[in-house]
Amino acid sequence: MANLFRSREGALTDVDTKTQLTTLGSQTAPGPLLVPGGASHLRAVHVSGVSSGEAAGQYAILIRLEGPGIERGLVTLAAGAGGTAVATGTHEKVQAKRIPINIAVRPGQEIGVFAEVLGADMGTYQVGVTLEFGTEAGVEGEIKGEITVEGDITAVDTLTRLTAQGSVTSPSRLTPPDASILKRVILAISSDAAADGEVSYILRLGGDAIKGGEQAIIVGAESFIDVAAGGDGDGEPVSPMIIDNLDLDITPGETLDISVEMAGVDVGTATAVVTAIFQ
Repeated sequence: MANLFRSREGALTDVDTKTQLTTLGSQTAPGPLLVPGGASHLRAVHVSGVSSGEAAGQYAILIRLEGPGIERGLVTLAAGAGGTAVATGTHEKVQAKRIPINIAVRPGQEIGVFAEVLGADMGTYQVGVTLEFGTEAGVEGEIKGEITVEGDITAVDTLTRLTAQGSVTSPSRLTPPDASILKRVILAISSDAAADGEVSYILRLGGDAIKGGEQAIIVGAESFIDVAAGGDGDGEPVSPMIIDNLDLDITPGETLDISVEMAGVDVGTATAVVTAIFQ
């Protein structure tokens, strides 16, 4: 099974604004990204993104893939997050993450690669995306669809329902009509570290779509202590986390509720982006 890779990158300057990634380093005009001949599936997406850290705050990133090259027309994925408590001295570095998706594509047709920043305006953002094509679906299996939502969590011990999607204010949260399980979740979350504290992050999956009732999953933790005088405010960004093999039974065509909660001692405002992937 042969793989082929196509990449695009670019800079983003505004939150909640869909921006097409059209360059590739020294290739300032590489032209449209076309599905390679012989490819039948987009097996995975490799993503990375960072902020310039010109302002204190928090952000998350999502990727949008759209166009005639995608059999079903549109895919939206969580792609990372970050934040910093100070406006200067930040040094961000992040490794690209491979996200398996396995969707059918049309050879010779174009795929538009777009990115969008969520949360607070922290200056300029650099985002890179690689599309991994194959002659068949990967071992993870072909997906039926996904739901991506995001939002800000502003207080501890407070359930926050995620219902937005950046520039799309009311995205559909209905499960695909031909899906039977929620296979994996992709998520990224980070705070602005505006307060000294430490929290655990809780992901809640519920609504009429989940047959077994609400599922609560601990997905990570974060802490902050004031930066010492003259010290740098290290704003380490977060690669998207993949929670695989969830295998939650779902009812097709019903609403999925996705919520995130901070538990512990307040660390400020956090921005979260979550993608639920169905088979």
